[in-house]
Amino acid sequence: MKKERIKEVLNLMCDSIDQAEIDLYNKLIDGKCFDKIGDINEFYLGLIRPHEQFISGLIRSELSQNRDVVFILQNSQFIENNYRYWIERIEGTACCADKSRTILRNLLDFYKLDKRIDFDYTQEYTFHLPKVIFKTHESIIEFYEGVKRLKYGNPTKYLISLQFLISLK
Repeated sequence: MKKERIKEVLNLMCDSIDQAEIDLYNKLIDGKCFDKIGDINEFYLGLIRPHEQFISGLIRSELSQNRDVVFILQNSQFIENNYRYWIERIEGTACCADKSRTILRNLLDFYKLDKRIDFDYTQEYTFHLPKVIFKTHESIIEFYEGVKRLKYGNPTKYLISLQFLISLK
């Protein structure tokens, strides 16, 4: 994105927020938010949440309104690390980063462009494609749904996915 476009987006976002958010922004800029941070909740509400809201607004304004696109972009490291861990554990460490990045890239394309995840194992180079797990659209989406729910405090679907993955090892 060009610098001018980012400024324009920021200005549009600032126009749409209420006075409390403007005051919070000013506190963040001058460091006053740190004066009153006494516990985890105050830290989250005073520093982390406003940044999350800003990034979410930027993604929704410039890239996609899809909630999963926003979630994936804001939590990409968390999601990728979960795929990578199981790829390493079941397939080994060889090219595990390439495989997890490929999954994440395709996951984003699915939610952003409605492009089904179908890996081409007939191509010349397949080092970046999972060989044992996460080979199908369904398995990738199922695990992603579990990871997403885990992030929001509901581990049930994630644990069901883990039960299956553990059985492979």
